[in-house]
Amino acid sequence: MRYLSLLLLITVCLAACDFQTSNKDEIDSQGLLIKAIENRDRALAYSLIEKGGSVNVTDSLGLTPLHWAARRAMRQVAYSLIEKGAEINLIDNFGFTPFDYARKTNDNELVRILLEKGASAYCKEENEIFDGPFVDYRPEGRYVYYLKNNPTKSTVFLDGKYLVDTCSNFKSWIGREEVYPISKSEIPAWKTNTSEPILVLGDVHGEYDRMINTLREHNVIDAENKWNFGKGHLVYVGDVFDRGDKVTEILWFIYRLEQEAKKAGGNLHFVFGNHELMILNNDNRYINDKYKSLCKPLGLEYASLFHSNSVLGEWLRTRNSIIQINDFLFVHGGISEDILEKGHNVEAVNNTTRQYLMGGMNANNIEACNEVFSSTGPFWYRGYFMERKKYDKIDKEGVDRILKTLNVKTIVVGHTEVDQISEFFSGKIIDVNIPMRDGDLPLQALLIKNGEIVITGNNN
Repeated sequence: MRYLSLLLLITVCLAACDFQTSNKDEIDSQGLLIKAIENRDRALAYSLIEKGGSVNVTDSLGLTPLHWAARRAMRQVAYSLIEKGAEINLIDNFGFTPFDYARKTNDNELVRILLEKGASAYCKEENEIFDGPFVDYRPEGRYVYYLKNNPTKSTVFLDGKYLVDTCSNFKSWIGREEVYPISKSEIPAWKTNTSEPILVLGDVHGEYDRMINTLREHNVIDAENKWNFGKGHLVYVGDVFDRGDKVTEILWFIYRLEQEAKKAGGNLHFVFGNHELMILNNDNRYINDKYKSLCKPLGLEYASLFHSNSVLGEWLRTRNSIIQINDFLFVHGGISEDILEKGHNVEAVNNTTRQYLMGGMNANNIEACNEVFSSTGPFWYRGYFMERKKYDKIDKEGVDRILKTLNVKTIVVGHTEVDQISEFFSGKIIDVNIPMRDGDLPLQALLIKNGEIVITGNNN
């Protein structure tokens, strides 16, 4: 009865406002949009949004329509509000943003949408959080530090110490009882031949636990997370950064495992992705709130944790952007005909990216950088799967021309999400980007053995 009365009130108000010609202020004054969303009336909410109702009006508690859409888990309404200019990070009278309410309702899709649009959480952390370790090369020596918050005092602080000059590893004193190696990074070869098996993982995005489970399922690592793949090759196609909250753990894991693989006669290849590029360019749109909560109070930019004179920062800047193993090419986004026509072969892309990450743009590389980092460049290209404003979806003949130019038979990419590892163009293009954050999807990996492709997975 109460709900019917409210609908009647809204109908009368709409009529009074002469809704077809009503102005925005009249709609706002009624608070009709908030009432519609609060009562889960999607049709009315869509109509009000389209007719010009204010998407940032607040009620007596400081809640906006987007707050209410998040509280009611109405993700499509939330998306429409955002498209019409709703402020993502407005705080209500309780100190919460729409993102906080989305997390409380456990609507993962809405959380993803808000994160991709720049959402942040401003509420105080109730649990102790930390991140690290990070190691800087300083004039005084190698300095190791963690970022940590104290929930009882609501403070964030830095806990660090210098290492003995002669040590090649150190033991953590916060978090896992783990030993971290330190070694100077060298530029790896971008082209390799092997008769050993190759396992390929897509975009990990901070999902440490699911990554570990995937590698254990395929016997790449043992129960203690040590290399167990013999002379085999493990390939990451980029995008370790962003979204998840265990990015640092993954980086150290890969850094250590790479060294273990070499000692066993195998190899680990980390291909640079667009999110690595974004982070080192100080583009923090997709970082997890954990890192914002730790960096902001200390006045730190997240990118500064990976500067060029740090262990992880130095290692990242020496990685390749494209690699070739046998006749398989591995690249994060894809290789377009446009980038090849402009004269950027594999070695040129790798060199251009490294030079940019170490020294930025200058008169000598600005044209190459603008081309390599464009929408048709290897970090962002999606033309194998869809069209974009700046390019059409590629056809079979175009793929064949690319393969012939590069002298490979298959290109393996990430970047574009798929629910299961998939082959395109009769197996000439393979997409391995399974969103690991989606716990409903089975763990999957691409295995290349004796030149044959095996797509593996389970239901864990």
